[in-house]
Amino acid sequence: MVTENRWASSEAGAIQALEAYFAALNAGDRQALFDTMHVPHVRISGDGVAIFMTREDLEKDYLEGFAARAGDSWHHSVLDSTQVLHSSENKVHVFIQFTRYDKEDAAIVTHQSLWIMTKLNGRWGAQARSSFAP
Repeated sequence: MVTENRWASSEAGAIQALEAYFAALNAGDRQALFDTMHVPHVRISGDGVAIFMTREDLEKDYLEGFAARAGDSWHHSVLDSTQVLHSSENKVHVFIQFTRYDKEDAAIVTHQSLWIMTKLNGRWGAQARSSFAP
């Protein structure tokens, strides 16, 4: 269900931050990647809950956890689709689908996820997300 009251500028900012996340992840740009995330950052997966309380926690543990989840053959991820479910001035719920690919551009796996994007201190970023991915 999509909300009737829409915040177009919030939705645009949230989607832009999501796109920046995937671009930074694929480029291996740690600084840009962590700039697209807010703390505390919550990841609810099929295997449990991870909470990164500080940016230092993200910098220490996030990419290593991602590498373990994505596997050795991961080369890049593509944001296949975005659908805004709810939006307000400073928060947007976005249902996404993404696919992980190997270096030959063969799909490894596709997942769907709910991302909670927030605007803090004038900057949009991912605050929380939930999926059934490991």
